Amino acid sequence: MKGNFEIIDDVTRADIAFRAYGDGITELFASAALAMVSIMLVNPDGIAFSTKRSIALDNRDRELLLFEFLNEFIFLKDSESLLLKPASVEIEEVEGGYRLRCDARGEHIDRERHVFNVDVKAVTMHGLRVARDGDQWSATVVLDV
Repeated sequence: MKGNFEIIDDVTRADIAFRAYGDGITELFASAALAMVSIMLVNPDGIAFSTKRSIALDNRDRELLLFEFLNEFIFLKDSESLLLKPASVEIEEVEGGYRLRCDARGEHIDRERHVFNVDVKAVTMHGLRVARDGDQWSATVVLDV
């Protein structure tokens, strides 16, 4: 999966903000996760796919679902020293909200191979937005670094 995103300079001063795009909501969520990894690492393409984790989330709100989804990648980085990218993302509308399933692949952090630009501590609620314009989706995300 290739992420489609841009860094936004005028949203925050101390943190890092980005806007991700997708032709559908699943592509948007995958792009947002890839954007976060690309912001963290100098060499995000250097992550080998030797480990797999499954992520399953349910939420009534699209923004909160994205918030939880991205924070799950950060949690796995911090708790298990895993750098992961989404291999597949499925999101379905269910009664009362959304259900997300993701297969993520990656590897344990190797400080000799994985060069960090910045360590992302969390996704914030500041300015968090998921929007749909026809078939095009976008999200604005601010990362606490």
